[in-house]
Amino acid sequence: MTEDEDFDLPDEEFSFVTLFAACSDIQEQRKRYKVERFVQDVVSRYSLDTFKTFFRVSKTTFEAILENIQHIPELLLREPAAGRPQISHEKDLLMMLWYIGSQETIRSIADRFNVSESTFHSHNRRLLDVFQKYFLQKFVIWPNDVQTVNNEFEIKKNFPGVIGAIDSTHIRIKPPNGHSNDYFNRKKFHSVILQAVCRGDKRFTDIFCGWPGRVHDARVFQNSPLRQRGPILCGQCHLLGDGAYPCKRWLITPYRNRGNLTRDQIKFNQILSSTRVIIENSFGILKGRFRRLQFVEMNDISYVVKAIITACILHNICILNQDELDEHFDNDPQQVPLIIPMFENDAEGQLKRQLLTRQLAIT
Repeated sequence: MTEDEDFDLPDEEFSFVTLFAACSDIQEQRKRYKVERFVQDVVSRYSLDTFKTFFRVSKTTFEAILENIQHIPELLLREPAAGRPQISHEKDLLMMLWYIGSQETIRSIADRFNVSESTFHSHNRRLLDVFQKYFLQKFVIWPNDVQTVNNEFEIKKNFPGVIGAIDSTHIRIKPPNGHSNDYFNRKKFHSVILQAVCRGDKRFTDIFCGWPGRVHDARVFQNSPLRQRGPILCGQCHLLGDGAYPCKRWLITPYRNRGNLTRDQIKFNQILSSTRVIIENSFGILKGRFRRLQFVEMNDISYVVKAIITACILHNICILNQDELDEHFDNDPQQVPLIIPMFENDAEGQLKRQLLTRQLAIT
């Protein structure tokens, strides 16, 4: 018998061995390793840097949030079911932050915190509800310190009168059953749209989320509350947007370049673009810190939206607490050329843009 023949097996025996090995691998994968006392024995020993690495916020920020949720009626500790331990506010918040800040599976997170998947789902959803109900209007607010915001923008690129920058971003999702095409966007993946305005320090001051990815940014804007409230909110100031938006007295956009722009108009477009880019940076920071937003796999779209809104709230809380995290997600690594629809630009908006063009030409 040759050396090669030594290792030959009959086809039937080979098939059995292969099948047995495959079944063993599957059984191994199915083993559940729940971690007992993860919060008490493991998290409590994390260094400050390690805590922030896993939970995406500093320990100080975490404690501030924990203090804010202690007395919310929906989170008052209830009597646990027979034989089940009570879950503290601390553990609830840690589970939610781990979820928002990672791409770990629900099964893995539940095992890590020694709870069932159904318990994780119910507690996570309850906390997402609480953030939207109690914290959205507390932390995502339109600025009343108008001059401060104007200065935040003007000090960067000399663009005067700016109250915020507006844009939309696509949040990759698992499409809901029966509506896959509605959520398939021009970038060739399924998403929901987050429209946001930010100020110069990258805090979001207005968010509107939930429209299917197939819808154009312009239609999302036209149906957002900001479209109606914008003139009053902005007053004599203005937002900066890209060419997907109409030019209005309170929303300044670039000139469309058909090859006939003047030198001053080209300069205006360049300054507007370099000022407005802060909203793209904000989206990159948001997705870099709260990595669940790189792909949200939930069956219920309403809770996809609540997870996104919660991440935006946490983003603002971190900025207010000077809690920086130097991780940036490349928001749109493969830009698809945007087909800009024709708008009836506001005559007042066009006049204001001309005045701003002259003003910036001499800076």
